[in-house]
Amino acid sequence: MNILINQHSDIPIYEQIKRQMKQMMIKAELNEHDKLPSVRILSKDLQIGIITVKRAYDDLVKEELILSIPGKGYYVSKIDKDKIQHSYLKEIKILIHKIESLKKEADIKDIDLKVLWEKERG
Repeated sequence: MNILINQHSDIPIYEQIKRQMKQMMIKAELNEHDKLPSVRILSKDLQIGIITVKRAYDDLVKEELILSIPGKGYYVSKIDKDKIQHSYLKEIKILIHKIESLKKEADIKDIDLKVLWEKERG
């Protein structure tokens, strides 16, 4: 499994793991029933703490994207791309609300936000 960790990112490491695994599911690099590396093996491979990997796996289990089978390990669940994309849309919606709030606080005009958006998208 090719997961890259950015130690200098503002995104927590467990979240980086989750996001990359979701991307692999969307791109069919991870498929239903695929066995995932154990918590210990992945933590060793990524050179991070076991608790960090466990947190990522636990969150993915809660989201029903992977299964934990006691004594056997973790496996990819039935992949529902729409469900994964919906979780991203929920996150985007939260960010939009935050942007709108900041925009109002700073009295920034829609056109200025649009210019910034276009500039950042390159």
